[in-house]
Amino acid sequence: MRDGGSAEASERAGGPPPPGAPLPCQRSDNCIEWKRAKSAPLSPYRKKSRHRLIMAVEWMVKKYGLERVGLLTLSFGVPGSGRGSEATRELREQAKDLEFVQNRWHSFNTNVVSKRYPDWICVLQPHKDGVWHIHVVVATKEDIRTGTNIETLSNYKLPYWMRRGKHLRNEALAAEWRALREVCCKYRFGRVELLPIKKTGPALARYVGGYLSKSFNLVPPGRKHRLIRYSRGISRNFSMRFSVNGLGNLIYRTRLKLAASMLHFQDYGDFSDYFGPRWNYYLRDIIASIPVPMVFAKGQFKSGVAAKLLNDFTEDPFPYLDEKTKKKMMTVQSALLRKFTELAFDVRAQMRWEETANVVLESSDNPF
Repeated sequence: MRDGGSAEASERAGGPPPPGAPLPCQRSDNCIEWKRAKSAPLSPYRKKSRHRLIMAVEWMVKKYGLERVGLLTLSFGVPGSGRGSEATRELREQAKDLEFVQNRWHSFNTNVVSKRYPDWICVLQPHKDGVWHIHVVVATKEDIRTGTNIETLSNYKLPYWMRRGKHLRNEALAAEWRALREVCCKYRFGRVELLPIKKTGPALARYVGGYLSKSFNLVPPGRKHRLIRYSRGISRNFSMRFSVNGLGNLIYRTRLKLAASMLHFQDYGDFSDYFGPRWNYYLRDIIASIPVPMVFAKGQFKSGVAAKLLNDFTEDPFPYLDEKTKKKMMTVQSALLRKFTELAFDVRAQMRWEETANVVLESSDNPF
């Protein structure tokens, strides 16, 4: 009461009020933040799958044109029952099972997609609640892009009724929507949406590739699944028998060249001649242990700096190595020679290897 009385008296006198107790101060920011969990890096096989998908989408756009390629999205729901109905909830619980979704897609593709569209690419993706939905890049028979207001159709911030006006679609796209809605009710797809390409083919390819990366991060690597499916025409043109031109592949080929030099081969193509078609199965652990003591900054692969340094390292690796890595390099060479003696040596192979080794030693400065 005294403090209150003295404050009132000072205000009446016209002076400033006495200083009060200091306010508590926070030492950190307690604001609520949404932190995205860091996704695990993709395995080499999954990277190749994503790269194959991107190449296939770009090929579709080049073959059929921007105006005849669209993205079809299918999500599970009982038409006419309402979003929160018991029937829709039961169906969405079933759609958390990947096998159920794959069987439903197989039936829908056999009876509808393969007959209606000449080429297609299907990508399965789970929602945050675990319910799977389907994205299909399709090649239509008619132009669905010219005269269509793609910006408004794909603006999900607008109310539903504003995005579904008949004036926003051309006749071909409107006909596709009518046909798909009639047939998709039988397969219990609630959301059925076919949209033309908004920007470019590469942009669509990266967009669909992002869907696949998210699906890979949510599905355990050891689980058997097929998250991507292709029409026959696309699967014939794009196989998984390729290697991505990247820094990891460049380092791997550097190790192969060093292993070939250790065995006095002319190049790493001789591995299959001596070890047979399964040479990588026998030698992959030994080759992977070859030391490459170099760390490259971002952009050095594209600029060619990494290729030049690794080429110099292949020709003479020992100036780049310390005593520990030199011993490791000699240990790898001994392991390769032992494996070579166990698996590849018969009389003819020994004679051929000796001839090749002499040619290599005479024609080049082999560090080993």
